[in-house]
Amino acid sequence: MKKYFVLIGTVLYLCRAKQKEMAGRPKIYNEETALDQAVSVFWEKGYANASADDLLKAMGIGKGSFYLAFKGGKQELFEKSMKRVVDQNFKELRTAIQNCDNPVKLIKDFFLGLTGEQSPIGNQGCYFGNALVQISKNDAGLKLLASHYLTVLEGIFEEAMQRGKELGLLKTELAPATLAAYLINLWNGINVTRRMETDSLKLTELLKLNLAIIE
Repeated sequence: MKKYFVLIGTVLYLCRAKQKEMAGRPKIYNEETALDQAVSVFWEKGYANASADDLLKAMGIGKGSFYLAFKGGKQELFEKSMKRVVDQNFKELRTAIQNCDNPVKLIKDFFLGLTGEQSPIGNQGCYFGNALVQISKNDAGLKLLASHYLTVLEGIFEEAMQRGKELGLLKTELAPATLAAYLINLWNGINVTRRMETDSLKLTELLKLNLAIIE
């Protein structure tokens, strides 16, 4: 019996040593670069259609490294990919709104920038809007997270409209919150229209018509 407990103790010791060794190993890949590659795959194929092989190949990592970094598997990876998109884009937009002389013009330019060939999202649609449409009800948590990030964007629009009011740049009497709700609706709509309409001039005129509300 004593030998049995000694054996168990030895096994536990070796397991702990192995865990410490693995925890201390340096990463052999750049997590931000890997996330950027995952974003590209999810954006192109959608959450459900992005296979493990697609993701691993694009990210340039093996299964062992993947599950060490993303213990929740594909779901955790998608959650982190959404946060990556937010960190890369939303914070920059908010900072620009807070520091520019004309936040209303900035928002107009933001929307009009979606129409040309240099559009930052092309015709792939909004990352979060796509998630709301494509993800099944079985992944309700991911839907809620995508919805939350769109609400964050709506809040950024509201900040821009509030500053516009304070600077006397808006003629409309509509409240900043109402204008922000209108703009997030426009955002959702134009990202669908952008996928079916390739004429940038037509898209520009359509956006100008819609953006006249914030003049």
